[in-house]
Amino acid sequence: MNEHQYDPPFRRHVLVQAFELGTVDPGLQGWLDAAEQARADTILDAPTRRDFIAGRVVQRIMAAELLDAAPGELVSAYSCPECGPNPYPSHGRPGYLLRGEPAAVSVSFSRSHGWAVAAMVPFAGVGIGVDVQQLASVAFDGFDDVALSSAEKLRLSQIAPGGQDAWRAAAWARKEALAKVSGLGLRTDPTRIEAFPGNENGKQGPAAQVWDVESARVGLPEGFAAAVAVGAKT
Repeated sequence: MNEHQYDPPFRRHVLVQAFELGTVDPGLQGWLDAAEQARADTILDAPTRRDFIAGRVVQRIMAAELLDAAPGELVSAYSCPECGPNPYPSHGRPGYLLRGEPAAVSVSFSRSHGWAVAAMVPFAGVGIGVDVQQLASVAFDGFDDVALSSAEKLRLSQIAPGGQDAWRAAAWARKEALAKVSGLGLRTDPTRIEAFPGNENGKQGPAAQVWDVESARVGLPEGFAAAVAVGAKT
């Protein structure tokens, strides 16, 4: 695993880690709690189940390190803005309880084609989103119409063809990250989420900040794009 602590001002508390799911020791599954184990048991496809378990293991290890706790002490506690607290880790914002209380950590997680990225801040109640995309996943006819705003299509047209898929992947990662800040994901029309708000500091108005993850610095291989977004503390 590789990690990178972003610099001040607004990025200084965000910790990002990238990892290859296939390298995670399957023997660490015992650290997962009953709800996570139950969720894993519902996944019939073996590679998908393996990736789910690996992701939960590394996410738990990362949170435990921030909290100075043992990984097995954490209890998963997901929360959906529409459904409320959700003990069954199926959707909503990831989170943990530590000794019966909400843990002082806010979490986001994303996976793509065998790789994953997790992002955390050492405070509870912070809207945070991370997303990773393989460039090849956006290289299909019709992507621009369903994913990009008119302004983004214009911007894309000014990029040389050889760099357009990388730009598409970066834009989509930013949109996904911003959508996760709300906890609702892409229930919002993605064409209405502006990936590049035009501020070099990555500010998306007063509600959120978004920036690209430097793949090489967090250990992502070539062919991927990732982004992080952070909202206000609730």
